[in-house]
Amino acid sequence: MTLNKTEQNVGLTITALATALILLYIAFPIIGTNNEILMIATLLTCVIGSFIFWILVALYFRKNGKVEMINYLNIGVQRYILGMLMIFYGVPKLLGTFFDYQLFALDSKLSNVTEFQLAWFFYGKNKWLELFSGIMEFIPGIFLFIRKRYYLSSLVLLPVTSQVFILNFFFKIGGITFPAASILLACNLYLIYSQKDKIIQFFKSLNFEIFDAITQNGKTFFKLLKGLGIALVIISTFLRLKSSFGTSTDTINYQKMVGVYSLQTMLKNGTTYNPTTNDSTIYKTLYFEKQDRWNMLRRFNNKTSAFVMKLNKNDNSIKLFINTNGAGDEKDILDSTTVIIGSYKLDNDKLIIKGLQVKDTIELNYLRNNEIEPKKWFW
Repeated sequence: MTLNKTEQNVGLTITALATALILLYIAFPIIGTNNEILMIATLLTCVIGSFIFWILVALYFRKNGKVEMINYLNIGVQRYILGMLMIFYGVPKLLGTFFDYQLFALDSKLSNVTEFQLAWFFYGKNKWLELFSGIMEFIPGIFLFIRKRYYLSSLVLLPVTSQVFILNFFFKIGGITFPAASILLACNLYLIYSQKDKIIQFFKSLNFEIFDAITQNGKTFFKLLKGLGIALVIISTFLRLKSSFGTSTDTINYQKMVGVYSLQTMLKNGTTYNPTTNDSTIYKTLYFEKQDRWNMLRRFNNKTSAFVMKLNKNDNSIKLFINTNGAGDEKDILDSTTVIIGSYKLDNDKLIIKGLQVKDTIELNYLRNNEIEPKKWFW
C-alpha cells in the first residue's frame, strides 16, 4: 500500500469523524434527547476527543517510524465502523420496519406532502425494495469484518452508501442521519482509494495481506479489538431483533391504536358541541403513526400539526398536546391551549377520550378510518 502523508491525514480525519459518530450512537440512547445542553456537550466531547486521540496516535507512530500502522488503523477502524452501521441499518430493512411511511401523508394532497414523506413512502411502498436494500447493507456489512473480503464489500457497498447520501441530501432527512450518511460514504470511498495501486489486480486476487510487519503482540491486541467490535455488532443486532419481536406492553398497546381516527361526536361541559371551522383547539382527525414521533392531527380550521401522546395502560390515563416544534426528533414544545388530560378507551374501531382541556370538560368520540391502513408485511 502506498499512501503519502496527505492521504494518511485525510484518512485520519475520516477515522476521527467515524469514531465520533459511533460514540454518539452509543451515547445518545443513554443520555436521551431532553437535555439540549448535555446533548451539545456530548457531541463536542465525542468530536473533539476523537480528533485529539487520532492526532496523538499519528504523532506517536510517525515519531517511531511506523507510518504503515497509520494506514492499518485507518482502514481497520473505518471498515469496522462502516460494517457495524451497515448491519445496524440493514436489520430493520430485512424485517420490514424501517420505512414506516406516514398515515398522515397518505391522507394528504400530493402537493402538501414533504420531500421526506415522499421519499419514505416511495421506499416503503414496495416490500421487495426494502428487503433488497436490507440485504445489500447487511451482507456486505458482515464481510467488512473479514480482512480478505473487505475490499469486495467496499465495492458492493459504494452504490448503497452513495444512494443513502443522495437521499439524505436531496430529500432533507433530518437528525443525525445526514452527517452519518456523509461519514459512511467517506469511509467507503477511502477504503476503495486505499488500494489504488492494486485496483488493476483486484479481479486476480481479493487477498490483501499487507500488514505482515506487525509484531505478534500487535496482532494479539488487534484481534482483541476485532473481537470487541464483533461483540458490539452481535449485541446491537440482538437489541434490534429484541425490539422487533419482543416489544413491551406499552409498545403493544400503542400499536393497537395505530390508524386514522375521525371525530364523530363531542360533548363539552356535558352538552353536545359542534366545533366550527374556526375552532383551532379541537382535534378533528388524529393520525397515530407506527412511530409516535410522527403523530399528526387535523383541527377544525383545517390546520395540521404534530402532536404528542402520553398514555398509561395501567389506569387508562392519557395526555395529548400539540407540539409546536413539529414532528420528528426535535424537543417537544407544549401548546398549553390544546392540552387534554384525562382517560381513554379503545373499543375495536371506537376511541373515546374524556378529559379536561383548559377549563372545559370534554368527551371526544372517534371512529377509526379503515380505508387507510398502516403498512403490513406478509411475514
